[in-house]
Amino acid sequence: MCIAAVDRLFTAAGATSWMEHNEIQRLFRDSHMTAAHAYTDYDVCAQILGRELMGLEPDPTMV
Repeated sequence: MCIAAVDRLFTAAGATSWMEHNEIQRLFRDSHMTAAHAYTDYDVCAQILGRELMGLEPDPTMV
């Protein structure tokens, strides 16, 4: 939902959003980079936490 909100704001800001000096361009890029990280995936995080709470070893294929 956060990425959808960022995308809507970026689109509404117009073509100047793509210019490097525009702060929204950096925020757009950073938010998309963050969304691509494994720890921002709710399912992966829930499984990692569940394994920890159950006393199981971490699953190296999840990160």
